[in-house]
Amino acid sequence: MRPVIIDTDPGIDDAIALLLALRCPELQLRGVTAVAGNVSLERAAANAARVLVLGGVRPGSLPLHAGLRGPIARPGRIPDEPVHGPDGLGDAGIPPVDWPLPDRHAVDWLLEQVRLSPGQLTLVAIGPCSNVAAVLQRLPDPTVLREIIVMGGAVQCPGNVTPAAEFNIFADPEAARLVLHSGVPVKLVGLNVTRQALLHAEDADRLAAAGPVGAAVAAMSRYYIERYARRYGVAACAMHDPLALAAAVRPELLQWEPCYVDVEVGGELSRGATIADSLGKLGKPANCQLAVGVDAPAFRAFLLERLLGS
Repeated sequence: MRPVIIDTDPGIDDAIALLLALRCPELQLRGVTAVAGNVSLERAAANAARVLVLGGVRPGSLPLHAGLRGPIARPGRIPDEPVHGPDGLGDAGIPPVDWPLPDRHAVDWLLEQVRLSPGQLTLVAIGPCSNVAAVLQRLPDPTVLREIIVMGGAVQCPGNVTPAAEFNIFADPEAARLVLHSGVPVKLVGLNVTRQALLHAEDADRLAAAGPVGAAVAAMSRYYIERYARRYGVAACAMHDPLALAAAVRPELLQWEPCYVDVEVGGELSRGATIADSLGKLGKPANCQLAVGVDAPAFRAFLLERLLGS
């Protein structure tokens, strides 16, 4: 089993990624850390607890730690538009749970876990990179991390929060830039591939009859699908974070290219943009494996197989 820690800001697709992780025997989920992003830090931690219990985790039996309330370098804010609904989980009726959070900060706990398992841990960062960057700033040798899988970026495609930037990177571009320049092996899974990884309305109908987890995923997905239908005219929604999680289990679902990628941190219109030097114009060595394609039907089949429990 591959030991992983998920850093997250649930968020509908974050929640589905957490549930998917719990259905992947290939992974050993060592713990979850919460970061501000789609929702406030407090909401992110509470939502993570709700989802974990829904997925069968007994309250308090898995490490869950709250981390940074905002970006590492500049003030940030929670989006005004409730993309994921007022509660962050599409008002899917997932009940609150009694899961007392430890006082220990997520960054301190993450540092301990990395040091206890040198060369073994994979961090799956499906929210802003704030917590992960703060860990890297305090590690004398960041390469003791096996790998960081980042859901983020809009390489050669429009952003989803500005014309140039994807939300997770835009929320803390300095942190994302630090991760990419850390020397740790990074897989970057961005909108260029996640927008092809769709969950369809008929998939939600199938999931609705698959027990409490399936019903919750269906309800969350339908909220997301309704939003996509209004904006894009499709009866489907992108599974951004589940695809990044799948990269830890089935990396062959994606096509990868070594590439030098940097993040714009200063531009008035381009802050948060991810710039991929695919033609080698800068003459710099690759700093990540960039996802450039996805077998969308195979990913959809994998996601449904795991969530349906078949």
